[in-house]
Amino acid sequence: MRALRQINAERATWFGAGLGAASVALVGYQLLVAPLVAPLVAPQVALPPRLELVGPTQTATRTPWPTDTPRPTRTPLPTGTPFPTRTPFPTRTAFPTRTPLATRTPFPTRAPLATPTPTGVPAFETDVATFAARLTDLAAAVATASTRLACRTPLPEAGPCG
Repeated sequence: MRALRQINAERATWFGAGLGAASVALVGYQLLVAPLVAPLVAPQVALPPRLELVGPTQTATRTPWPTDTPRPTRTPLPTGTPFPTRTPFPTRTAFPTRTPLATRTPFPTRAPLATPTPTGVPAFETDVATFAARLTDLAAAVATASTRLACRTPLPEAGPCG
């Protein structure tokens, strides 16, 4: 663990630079110095004379692969006997038709009602007078209710309650 604490970016960079310099030195030695030192270290061994072939050369012919013998064909399986056809269901007979219901006898026709005759203008005037009287009573009731309500709630101004 102590070694891991000592590793930092600067040390890793110097280590990489050292590896690069060592690889350059090794390649330089193999290309430049080794050919100069090799004759001094080991004596040169004479190679056997080279044989030269004179005349036509025969190359061995390759034997061909044996051909495949045809395999016997497989006898097909016999076809199955077809299933017998199914007997269709018997057709349904139609239901008997119902006799229609008797029609209802219609109601007897009524005699037309007599059209009402207007009672005239006096009835309209009576209705308007009644409506006006009720409207006046309603206005008086609203005024009374608002006065009573105003007397119940205390207001800064005295108003009609006194």
